[in-house]
Amino acid sequence: MEEEAEIVRRIFNYRISGITGPKIGASLYAEKISYFSDSEKKSGDKVMAILRNERYFGGYDYPPIISKETFQQARDSMYKKVFGKPLPAHKLIKKMSFCAVCGKHMGHNYNGTGVARWHCCTKGCVNFMPAITEEEYLSAICSILNSIIKSPKLLNIKSILTEYAPNDSIKEHEEALNTMLSAEPIEVEKILTEIFALASEQYNCCTFDMTPYITAELKATVKKYEPSDTVNTELLQQIADRIVVSADKKISVIFKNGRKITYKESDTDEP
Repeated sequence: MEEEAEIVRRIFNYRISGITGPKIGASLYAEKISYFSDSEKKSGDKVMAILRNERYFGGYDYPPIISKETFQQARDSMYKKVFGKPLPAHKLIKKMSFCAVCGKHMGHNYNGTGVARWHCCTKGCVNFMPAITEEEYLSAICSILNSIIKSPKLLNIKSILTEYAPNDSIKEHEEALNTMLSAEPIEVEKILTEIFALASEQYNCCTFDMTPYITAELKATVKKYEPSDTVNTELLQQIADRIVVSADKKISVIFKNGRKITYKESDTDEP
């Protein structure tokens, strides 16, 4: 219907203008639109699912509601974090780098040696000293990025799309419904009301994992790039959540879907 189509158009236009999915969901929830009436969180999840659904621009033989260009604009905007001038490479990487031991940022300095090094900012932390050379640090990150460009399936991660966890209220509704169905005479209106109440409660007991959708977006983004001899900060910013260094100085990249890939020095082609 046209009313629903207009809501879909609004969602895509809001996203292109820079409003996040959760904020769009909260707005639609506040408007008391029936499809978004469950909760702010679930409304945000539904908005994200709509933004990733290709049928709205005519995919899978559905009638288009928006143009493919609008869909692509919204899709691209979901990974934009920095507007205007990009950060210098080392500042961006520093902003994303953390010590896995204490949780503090990794520092980047020359330490009077003339050679740039990376170390934890917390004195006394096992990652404070010895430091990791700039070449070692960037080489590890670059190798991880190149490995997923060559094989995007490395971004796959196990997840359950939907999980159903019934509560005591479900049992109460089911017992009440069974009692109504066994009573004489059957009161159809009351039974229908109870069925709808049960269905609503069952829906509220479902949790939806967006990880498969995020993984698909990451893989689609990766396919646009070629392997590089240097760290591709544009790609890193779009697909990675953070870089972490373990107590044994192993460097890992944690991606936006939760997948963690650790660099293995013995294999320069695959992490």
